Amino acid sequence: MDNFKQLTDTGRQLTRHGEPLHYREGLYQLSPHCYSWLVPNGSWGETNIGLIECGGKSVLIDTCWDLNFTRQMLDSMAPVVSRSPIDTVINTHSDGDHCWGNQLFADRTIIATHACQQQMHHLKPQSMSAIQLGCKALKHLPFGAVDSFSRYMGAMLAPYHFKGIQITDPSFTFQQEHCVTVNGRDLVLYEVGPGHTDGDAIVYVPDQRVAYAGDIAFIGSTPVMWSGPLENLVAGLQRLLALDARVLVPGHGPLASRQDIQHLLDYWQFVDEQLQPEFHRGRPPHEAAAAILHSAAFLGSPYARWSEPERLVTNAYTLYRHWGAPADSLPDPLSTLDLMRRQARVAEGLTASH
Repeated sequence: MDNFKQLTDTGRQLTRHGEPLHYREGLYQLSPHCYSWLVPNGSWGETNIGLIECGGKSVLIDTCWDLNFTRQMLDSMAPVVSRSPIDTVINTHSDGDHCWGNQLFADRTIIATHACQQQMHHLKPQSMSAIQLGCKALKHLPFGAVDSFSRYMGAMLAPYHFKGIQITDPSFTFQQEHCVTVNGRDLVLYEVGPGHTDGDAIVYVPDQRVAYAGDIAFIGSTPVMWSGPLENLVAGLQRLLALDARVLVPGHGPLASRQDIQHLLDYWQFVDEQLQPEFHRGRPPHEAAAAILHSAAFLGSPYARWSEPERLVTNAYTLYRHWGAPADSLPDPLSTLDLMRRQARVAEGLTASH
């Protein structure tokens, strides 16, 4: 982070979730014409946003989880967008923390993969508001599963305000690969999903040697795979490494080195190797994840220092599904709340053990 100029600073002294800052929040200049709004420390909704200046126009890579933070982001980007207004928005995938601010750019061109557009409406902002209200009402009930779920989800969603959000679809979709040229600057979009979600994409700016990876890359926090298969996610990370990129911007966390991306590949290999025997023994995925997180192999690994280790629960369910686990033994792929309930119990167990 010290190698890049910070143009603006939000002045926030703690993260949105009240944690000590690992780096400053604000707009960073990554190359003569590429920027990123970096949000420490990369936890839930603490999303990095890209900005590319193209001769008097700008391209925005992703928007935020709510309108409040999207407007804060725009304020932070004022030194650039005042001279080069945002002309185009590219969504790297369909998670709300990367596209629910789209409505502020409804009159601009919005680009995403076709699969991203198809998945954008699977979770509604109104549902998130309802969960927030429910968590406030239920967090004091003395029932283990309800209590832990309410605390977990309540803390995750506390910084965000979902009222008034209208999901705004892309106006242009693509598959496989697409080049966008804005005032002579080429941006190459590669579809790498399904992996993290159904419609993941990475954005590469060849003349600046900057790549925006979206959520196939989490740095400092545990990556999550909602869709899979794992082979696609690994292939996406390998494609990222194959680019002639000098700067790699993850969806969450500090700017990445090539070694950081290799660590992600190593994590997925570790998860695959640790879960396969549990799957063949017939152990339920959330129990297998909990056992691995308490194992000497995990605790002695670098992944134990990453935040949100309990995301292994979601990863286990996704892998089990692709390995052919009976459908009635797994939550529906879209049953996010059921996954979060199980994940909350594992997170609570990890906290208690420390």
